[in-house]
Amino acid sequence: MNRTRQERYDAVIVGSGFAGANMALLLARAGKRVLILEAGPGLDTTHGELFERYLLATIKTPTAPYPPDAGALDPSRTNAPRPTTEALLFAWNDPARSYLEHAPGSLPFGSTSERLAGGTGNHWMGTAIRMDGADFALRSTYGHGLDWPLGYDDLEPYYGQAEQLIGVAGDRAEQEEVNGIPYGAGYDYPQGPIPPSHGDRIFQARVDGAAIAADSPAVARTTPTPAGRNAGPFMNRSPCRGSTSCTPICPVRAKYDPREALRSALDTGRVELLAKAVVDAVHIDEAGAVTGLHYLTYDDVSVPAATGRTGEGVATAGVYVLAAHAIENARILLNTERVTGRPVANSSGLVGRHLMDHPVYLAWGLMPAATPFYGYRGPQSTSGIETLRDGPFRRRRAAWRIEIGNGGWTWPIGDPYVTGADFIYGRNDSGTNPERRILSNRQYLETVNGILTRQLRLAFLVEQEADPSNRVELSDTWTDNLGIARPRIRYGVSEYVRAGFASARAATTRIMDLLGATDHTMTNATAPAAFRHDGQDYNYRGAGHMCGTHVMGNAPADSVVNAWQRTWDHPNLYLAGCGSMPSVGTQNPTLTMLALACRTVDDILARPA
Repeated sequence: MNRTRQERYDAVIVGSGFAGANMALLLARAGKRVLILEAGPGLDTTHGELFERYLLATIKTPTAPYPPDAGALDPSRTNAPRPTTEALLFAWNDPARSYLEHAPGSLPFGSTSERLAGGTGNHWMGTAIRMDGADFALRSTYGHGLDWPLGYDDLEPYYGQAEQLIGVAGDRAEQEEVNGIPYGAGYDYPQGPIPPSHGDRIFQARVDGAAIAADSPAVARTTPTPAGRNAGPFMNRSPCRGSTSCTPICPVRAKYDPREALRSALDTGRVELLAKAVVDAVHIDEAGAVTGLHYLTYDDVSVPAATGRTGEGVATAGVYVLAAHAIENARILLNTERVTGRPVANSSGLVGRHLMDHPVYLAWGLMPAATPFYGYRGPQSTSGIETLRDGPFRRRRAAWRIEIGNGGWTWPIGDPYVTGADFIYGRNDSGTNPERRILSNRQYLETVNGILTRQLRLAFLVEQEADPSNRVELSDTWTDNLGIARPRIRYGVSEYVRAGFASARAATTRIMDLLGATDHTMTNATAPAAFRHDGQDYNYRGAGHMCGTHVMGNAPADSVVNAWQRTWDHPNLYLAGCGSMPSVGTQNPTLTMLALACRTVDDILARPA
């Protein structure tokens, strides 16, 4: 069946995640008619149903609650596949089972995404930190990566707007002090900060005031992390109940997710959502203006899908916004050239290039028996160390911020299950049972609880500079069930980033000593996500922060979009999202991405009628 849209809209937006849903909401409030094309399922699945999927999942990963089935690993027979944690764990370099094909010699790209209403924002952790001034001028200040065509002052009012849309909980005075950035006069966060955890207080008492990086005079200071999570009842959401499952899903909906903005947009009566509609090409006229977005429809979200394409259509509007996320935006543009022979938004040749993430140095340890850390309660993280995010050291190595975890060793090794099983089966996978004891009854309970309550976890989010050799291409071999070419990834970790990892490891040693903790961090030199630096082996994890691929800049020759995220090549085409970011700093990019989206809405509204 053909589903060509006969209506003409003011804007067509591809994707209903943070950028797409909130842009639709803001445009609708300004009186515009908007169509959202969402590749995945719509709002039919309830939050409770998604949470039940998570509870019943064998492996409780960030992608487990969301359709299509994250563990099925059959992307060629899936209508809207995406990169999953399960594929990273078991099949990252097997394109028959992994959505992303990796080019020969590539390291694994360690992050995942979602394709359904609300997008990847369904499984974000909630961290909402602003970038600081130097993050926008990495090339001119420190000689690495790229500069932005705008600065913090240009984005500051939009940061405030984004924080209001999310309902961020934070402490303005502390954030201004530790990050050295001004907030608008009279501004404050919508909510006060999330209270620190028991572990945060131990960290603050034992680590604050100490120098933890040898190449920086700045001392550690533990501060509450601004978060899109409720400190109390707010915006019709419950307060946080401390389930420690923020990623992938909050059981009580204390955490903001973009489905809220999407529902609000639909409630205006000016926004329509067409789900299970996968955009595969952008239509342009001889003058370079976009005239429509071609999409394919399907019905079946199962894996393998029993049916494929059910129809196709072309959506038309005055303005078009691709807000699918960094990899899918690039895929749409590159696929257009493949199927039509005409490049779109790519006169610079940079579409797909400068792919970035935050490679994570993950460290974990055990506190002394007399000082339990009490993980596995509270949000996954409530505090961090921001004072080491900038300094002259960035000329030599990548910066990092420290996220203090409340989830024990869940992320590092999959606890509490691994440690629990070690003492049942006489194994030592956790590193806490070297004698391979088999315990039962009270002895088992006391031993395992004694370990779990002392676990601590640190995540160093290491900045990755824009490198054109890290890129998204199209596979020459592999397609999805609709026949659309899947992404091929070329990804590596530069010496700049590797030096940042060396600094993070040295800081870990210092922190564990200050805490009186025993470092249990393991390194597997034979793992796919491993590299060497100065004779030492390191592992990295993905942060879920897909950035780059259509970076903004000051000129068409060295960027894909301008400072408003409008493409240089097509006056009515915008590329919204983290893909526009020329640098990523050290903080979760979601807040910056939403601030950019708010700024782009202003540009769209300023266009002549």
